[in-house]
Amino acid sequence: MLTTIYPAPLLTTERLLLRPFSESDAPEVFIQRSDERILRYTGIQAAVNLESAVNHLRNLVKYGEKGEGSAWAICLKNDEKLIGTICLWQFDFEKSCVEIGYTLHPDNWGNGLGKEAVAAVVDFAFQSMQANLVEAYVHPQNLASIKLLERVGFTLTGNTEELKVFQICRPPIGAMVLETDRMYLCEISPLDAPFLLELLNTPDWVRNIGDRGVKTLEEARQYAIQRMFLYYRKNGFGFYLMKRKVDGAALGMCGLVKRDFLDDIDIGYALLPQFYGCGYAIEAAKAVVGFAKTHLRLEKLAAITLESNKPSIKLLEKLGLKFEKKFHAPEDEEELMLFGGRLNL
Repeated sequence: MLTTIYPAPLLTTERLLLRPFSESDAPEVFIQRSDERILRYTGIQAAVNLESAVNHLRNLVKYGEKGEGSAWAICLKNDEKLIGTICLWQFDFEKSCVEIGYTLHPDNWGNGLGKEAVAAVVDFAFQSMQANLVEAYVHPQNLASIKLLERVGFTLTGNTEELKVFQICRPPIGAMVLETDRMYLCEISPLDAPFLLELLNTPDWVRNIGDRGVKTLEEARQYAIQRMFLYYRKNGFGFYLMKRKVDGAALGMCGLVKRDFLDDIDIGYALLPQFYGCGYAIEAAKAVVGFAKTHLRLEKLAAITLESNKPSIKLLEKLGLKFEKKFHAPEDEEELMLFGGRLNL
């Protein structure tokens, strides 16, 4: 769970000291907040005088006191003069998500200091604040900032009307959760976007599960973060990538989900069509059932499917789940079949 920390602690890197602000930083802050080279892509209102810089510093302290942000002055280790600023703000406590923002005086551009500062603050967000996700919003013409974020490990996941959205997930991502004779079941990460884009647009997925509106790689990356990664961190389980041991091929996904309209956690799976008929789905599903039983200590497991999806019904019966009833999910016109079974702890 996301935790705010005030006052912001000292952070150090190989060449930098990141420290809390003081009002004595006002002259340097005024210089940075009135330099057109810095303001060009930030949308920050230019400082008109020294007093406006002092007020800005006082506001940063207030944000910290209220748990709405953490901010640092970027300094060289051998000189505590402010050469840049960096902050975490826009806290989303439900998703454990924070936004990062930063500036650096042009005299220090191009030497990797910005990357050092961003990497240190991202690590602080993950390790000390327990953030699951750090976001950055960047002007599309700010190529230097985009390159910096990519070098730290951020991934482009979307766009607003004016800005590009970059995100980085708390490690580990793509961690192996389960192992079977022929495959690993791993957490799905933004790097699996091409696989997700293909799977979510197969005819069987659209027919049996539904169109998720994921039509581009950026939308697939966002789906991986919002619907997979954050779900793992919030619930301790989710849908996992089925990765074949012999060659690393992505076969499909299988896992668990808690739906608002069902009393019990349910199991689901989906395969890419080229891997149908090889027994991969039942192999993965048995591993997931074992995980539900021994790791999550679930007493009962559910599953839902369409009556027309005969292969899915056959697989659920092989798992020992029994048909219980037909029903309609909220805002879903198609009738579903509900299966369930106790896990005999």
